[in-house]
Amino acid sequence: MNRLSRLREGLAAHVENLVLFKITGSTHALARALIAEMDDEQQNLGSTLILADRQDGGEGRGDRRWESPAGGLYMSWLRSGLTAETIAQLPMLAAAAAHAAVTGIGVPDARIKWPNDILVDGRKLAGLLVFARHGETSWVTVGLGINLETAPIIDNGDALLATSVADHVAEGDADSWRHDIVCTFVTELDHSMADPKPTLEIWRSLLIQQPGDSITVRLASGEMVSGTLVDFSEEGFLRIRINGEERVITGGDIIDS
Repeated sequence: MNRLSRLREGLAAHVENLVLFKITGSTHALARALIAEMDDEQQNLGSTLILADRQDGGEGRGDRRWESPAGGLYMSWLRSGLTAETIAQLPMLAAAAAHAAVTGIGVPDARIKWPNDILVDGRKLAGLLVFARHGETSWVTVGLGINLETAPIIDNGDALLATSVADHVAEGDADSWRHDIVCTFVTELDHSMADPKPTLEIWRSLLIQQPGDSITVRLASGEMVSGTLVDFSEEGFLRIRINGEERVITGGDIIDS
């Protein structure tokens, strides 16, 4: 059975449309373009998965570039018709699903760096990117990038060093890892949306940052915010106490914890 047939079989209960590329610019950009087209033309689209072995224009959070060499996994999962509550929970649910997928193939000691980076021994193994378009029909895409065979060298002094599945798992190869991760990720994500509460608790328990920790967050504006982590809101936002007052941080990068 070829790769496409195996994926179709493994994802039959969860994905209606499956697109594979050896190389593309960005699965995330393709998913967003598809969302815009379907929304503008008021057409419906079943659950869709776009996969690539390599990207030459991979995207990360905050308009950063995601290094996407051959020997990795780069995918975007696309759905319409989800509730606003489910969409708000997707960054957390997707992080837990990604964690289940990489530990399922044998990666040890993986943790989640808020909000949804997967780290092993302080090095970045995988990252997620969520985009939603609200309207008469709500659309969402969840992007996942994982280093499988090699860890790209990040030439940004502020960025985390990278690691790969091959650094931690002796058995298997990129093709088998890719298949198993994709099937587990999509299946776990689909199941968690039906009953999110247990998965949200798992997400909280897997976070490197925990209540009581002193943390520093760099916001998108460049502002640095330092304080004590009080807890996480229901939306997964940071609640930080700064000079006796609590502040809610909706996004940013934790650079010290």
